[in-house]
Amino acid sequence: MRNSNTNNWRSTALVAGAILTAGVVTTTSTTDVHADNSQNNAQVSNDQVTYDQVRATADQQLAQLQSANDSKEAQQATANEQSNAADLAQTNAQIDQLKASHAALEQEQAGAIAQAQASTAASIEAQTSAANAEYQQQINTQQQNEATQRAANDQQYAQAVNQAAENQQAVADINAQYQKALSDAANTQTSQAQAAANNYNSAVAKENDTYQGKLSAQQATNAENIKNAEASLASATANANKPYEVATTNDVAVTGRVAKPQTDVKVPAYVTKYGIHLEVRGYNGAIPVSDYTYPEFANTYYGEYPDSAVITNKAAESTPHDISEMPLDFQPGLLSYDAKNDHSEKVSADGLTADQVQVLRALALSWENGFRNNVFQNYREFYNVVNKNDGFVNVAPVDLVSTDFTDNIANQVVANRTKYNIDNNSHTVISSGMPAEATYTSVINDATKNLKKNLTSEFNGKTVYTDVNENLTTMQAGTPTLLNYAINLYNSMQGMYYGELVNPTHIGGHAVNLLCAGVRTVGIGFQKLTDEMTAKNGSGVSDRKNPSYAVTFDHVGFNIDYDANLTKEVQNRNVWGTSTVDAQLNTIKTAQYHVNKVPGTKTVTPTATDVQKATASEQQKLADVKAQAQQSLDALASAHQASLNKLAQQYNDAKAQVKANYDVAVTKAASVRDAALKATGVVDLQAYKAQLDSAYQNLVKADQVAAQKLAADRDAKIANIKKAENVKLDAKINELVPSVDPQIKQLQDQHQAVIAHGDAVLAELKAENKAVYNKLAEQFNVQLAAIQRRENAKRANEVRLANNTVVLPSAVKVANDGNTDTVAFPTASNPLQAETTGRVQTVSAPSIVKTATQTPIAVTPVVTTVNHAAENTVKSNESSVPVVTQTTAVNGTQTSVASTADNKATKADNSEKSVVKAGTVAKKSESSQKVDQSSMSIVALTTTALLGTLGITYSSKKRHN
Repeated sequence: MRNSNTNNWRSTALVAGAILTAGVVTTTSTTDVHADNSQNNAQVSNDQVTYDQVRATADQQLAQLQSANDSKEAQQATANEQSNAADLAQTNAQIDQLKASHAALEQEQAGAIAQAQASTAASIEAQTSAANAEYQQQINTQQQNEATQRAANDQQYAQAVNQAAENQQAVADINAQYQKALSDAANTQTSQAQAAANNYNSAVAKENDTYQGKLSAQQATNAENIKNAEASLASATANANKPYEVATTNDVAVTGRVAKPQTDVKVPAYVTKYGIHLEVRGYNGAIPVSDYTYPEFANTYYGEYPDSAVITNKAAESTPHDISEMPLDFQPGLLSYDAKNDHSEKVSADGLTADQVQVLRALALSWENGFRNNVFQNYREFYNVVNKNDGFVNVAPVDLVSTDFTDNIANQVVANRTKYNIDNNSHTVISSGMPAEATYTSVINDATKNLKKNLTSEFNGKTVYTDVNENLTTMQAGTPTLLNYAINLYNSMQGMYYGELVNPTHIGGHAVNLLCAGVRTVGIGFQKLTDEMTAKNGSGVSDRKNPSYAVTFDHVGFNIDYDANLTKEVQNRNVWGTSTVDAQLNTIKTAQYHVNKVPGTKTVTPTATDVQKATASEQQKLADVKAQAQQSLDALASAHQASLNKLAQQYNDAKAQVKANYDVAVTKAASVRDAALKATGVVDLQAYKAQLDSAYQNLVKADQVAAQKLAADRDAKIANIKKAENVKLDAKINELVPSVDPQIKQLQDQHQAVIAHGDAVLAELKAENKAVYNKLAEQFNVQLAAIQRRENAKRANEVRLANNTVVLPSAVKVANDGNTDTVAFPTASNPLQAETTGRVQTVSAPSIVKTATQTPIAVTPVVTTVNHAAENTVKSNESSVPVVTQTTAVNGTQTSVASTADNKATKADNSEKSVVKAGTVAKKSESSQKVDQSSMSIVALTTTALLGTLGITYSSKKRHN
């Protein structure tokens, strides 16, 4: 505890430690006495016991093997599923990529494909015209042959007539008339044929002219449409390539004002006159500034004085104007207060509200963590001295937390202090005038008893230390605002912590308590002081107009066997409650630094992909226009060819009609001639004429059949032309845009191969597992069969009668016939415990053998734990039983505390004893017990338990570790 004659400010520190105790365990062991003849005892053969043990072992090992096999097979099946899924996703992605590439190439080659289609149509048209011309030439040849045959027939018939009517004028006249009729018919035929040819040629020329005109007009229209589509695409491409502006949101960091503590504090002479009075070991009076390793720490001590008497050079940068400007770290230096620029909320005459208390708790927690971390990072020698025996040398501390768990502790401590009228000069201990159950250590022990119990059980065999301590200071304000209280508490904590870091060999109790790395939580309590308390001499309260507070810092933690790793693992567990100050700290952090979203714009230069996407519609339109142009040309060519075919058909019909007219005229002339000749009595020429006509008709019929075949050949040729040209077109298109179907099929086949491989691996694994299982089961079967054969052979001449065993005489050694049944172990899919095979007994001429029962009992070692505290060892009672128990204890260290100037405060503080951390180390030694047994003797083994004694030494004096 420290005291100043100038400001009567007081800040004290107290530590309480907990001693881990281990329970006493006793174990007794006994043996069964030998059974007398009146008892009914069954004797079990060694073979039967061995059989049961081997059978149990077999069942256990087979079950374990089956479980392992099932696990491996399940893992392989899972690996197969994962591999198949990954390969399927990869295969589908590759197929999609192939299809996308194919579609893109198809669009890219649209123009070349259209050109190939046009070339194919033109080639088909030319070859079709040639085929039609060839067909027409063949038909013309047939007709010429028929005309020649007809002329020859006529000539032959005329000769016959002349011969038949030679020298007959009548015949001559008839023939003359007949010839004239033939000549007229021929002339008419020629005239009509020429007219039909002229009409056909004229119609074909007209159709060609019409087609050419339509073709030229359509080509012009197509060219214009393609030109417009290309212009539209060019415009769209130019627009798509233009940079454009897009709306954005920019992050703008906003840094709030944070007060910076100052170390070059100038204080009035009357303050420095009395020197620095701290409760630091080795100093009973003032501490010279020259003794400080870091002289700036001496200036922080003046934070213990009221604001009005400390900082005369109030720098603007060290003067916060609101809670949001309070520093959250804890660098050495003091803050100044300016009531005129205080924008914080007011504190009523009734004192702090619950919300205001949480704000101060949040700040105080942040400052305590700031002190611990700053000392560890920049003043390591102080930290290592404090933790040199706790396992935390050069090991960073875990941040303290303030939670609902610690709030309950702090609130209970404040309630107890208020109940028993404890002022700001006294700790929450018995010597301050309160019962043991109201002290801060009692409150903490009640709150942590379950956690301590669990940790003691979890770390059995290791020592679990409880690190608890209490720091105490006074908080007041000249102006009733939350900021004034916060600055007063900040400066007070500066003196209480940095002010006590004189040098590594002289550190004050408050700093030691906070630097202890074993503590994890802190309960920060705000006890409102009564007027009676503030009026006491030495209260340190300079302004009584506003409420003043005693602020308690109750630190709690556990150190696991002085092992930093184990301790930090426990500290980081979720067992310390839920933070109650995060919202307050976050509010302050946000005010000091946050990021605003500011709207803006940025220029975006389109990528090739962007342009491609933006012009995709126009590109498609151009492709459609080109396709439509080709379709229109194809339609014109198709209509033109249909018109030509129609004209050719009409021309053929006209020629057929001319021929038919000629045939009618010739037939009529011949009929007239024949009738005239007949009338003149000329020989009958009709038969001859019929013969000639029949030959002619046969020729015509043959020509008709040939004409049908020629037409079919022409049609087939045209069809083959179209097919061949389309095949060439397909090949050209496939050359321009190759098919991806073979690649897709290959990818799908590869995926099926992956699935098949996984199935094969799993099937092979199952087969191997089954073989291993069956092999092990067979080995156990062989072993059990051998045991059973021995058992059967031995029992073949024994039988039980009442309490006796009858041995039958046997002159001949019984041989094993090898017919012992194989034991059926559980199948690999469902291992079950098999029943023990029974034994066969027979009765013959008996001889009496008395039985004996021997049951060996294993002796369990007795472990006894004896606790030692304050070097007082309670020894265990001696025993004749051969059990050895050894116990050693580790005693804690004790730190003395220098007295302060205030005798009353010093007495209240130093009346407490230093807490001792006591550890218990129990060593086990086993005892051996021998029991002599025979068939006719009884040995009794008496068991003895050694009980250890629990010892605890407690002191409330400040100490570290």
